[in-house]
Amino acid sequence: MGVTARPVTVREWLPLPHRPRVEPLAVEVWKVRLDRPARPEWRDWLSAAERDRAAGFADAGERHRYVVAHAALRSVLGRLCGVAPEDVRLTTEESGRPCLPAGPDFNLSHSGAWALVAVAAPGTRVGVDVERIRADLDHLELARRMYQPEEAERVRERGLEEYFRLWTAKEAYVKATGAGLAGLRGCLVTDTGEGSATVSSRSPGRGPWPVRFLDVAPGYAAALVTTAWTPAPRTG
Repeated sequence: MGVTARPVTVREWLPLPHRPRVEPLAVEVWKVRLDRPARPEWRDWLSAAERDRAAGFADAGERHRYVVAHAALRSVLGRLCGVAPEDVRLTTEESGRPCLPAGPDFNLSHSGAWALVAVAAPGTRVGVDVERIRADLDHLELARRMYQPEEAERVRERGLEEYFRLWTAKEAYVKATGAGLAGLRGCLVTDTGEGSATVSSRSPGRGPWPVRFLDVAPGYAAALVTTAWTPAPRTG
């Protein structure tokens, strides 16, 4: 039986008043515009370690984007768990991956002016990645070094956007599985049509897993990988 994808909504996160969620959780994604004006309380939602990390950014714009991204994450998780954003208590797995004990699995990615927050029901692993498409790199050489031969050929045929499209799928896969750099180099992304793909690894038990490419904003590539069926997004 083939790996297929089902619909999911990609919502734009808005700083609305906190209210508990009542509908059941499946696999969902929020896109976050990071250059929106920050509210004073958002910094207070962050943990002490996150506030220290934010303070470490020399660039004020990067510091602002970090605060907005992590405040949005805590807003989403707080609503799902029925607590205030400042009361969300995150821990880390042995690998260092952030997690929410007894709560939904989640993943955060940010690049340039956008972030993505992905969540999935307990028992499901989810990874998401967004990348600003940059022309200041040698994408053909990087594909030759980092990608499978058939993927590098697709990059030669399709160009820069295909490089980033594949990269986001691989990053999302690594973030969902914790496979690390070796997993990124060893996985293969295979197109299945209609904006979806699968990702698999040479390691036993590593896929194929469904990939759904996400439409975030012009000039960006993004992808979602989950151990559950990966839905096809409707960007809103």
